[in-house]
Amino acid sequence: MTDAPALPLVSIVTPSLNQGRFIEDTIRSVLGQDYPRIEYLVVDGGSTDETLDVLARHDRALRWLSRPERGQAAAVNKGLRMATGEILGWLNSDDVYEPSAVSTAVAYLREHPEAALV
Repeated sequence: MTDAPALPLVSIVTPSLNQGRFIEDTIRSVLGQDYPRIEYLVVDGGSTDETLDVLARHDRALRWLSRPERGQAAAVNKGLRMATGEILGWLNSDDVYEPSAVSTAVAYLREHPEAALV
């Protein structure tokens, strides 16, 4: 793979609300990617289940906040505004990335600069 600093930063946003039973798998699927430059943000809408405990366990590997939102779209938009990456993505809190998903997407975008999204 190319030298890591030359690679674009990818920001991934996960909106969440009371997804404690799913979000651990979601987080692991992002943190387990083989792409070396990922900024991971979780915007939680004020969960009252175990979600905040799961997020706290991963505190050093991602940025997160929890406060009431006006729904999923508002949470995604807040996360995208916080993001600093050149490439943006979002992954719902009950979904997972396949291995190498991010590196595959970045490779495609770099090979096809005319593409706006994958």
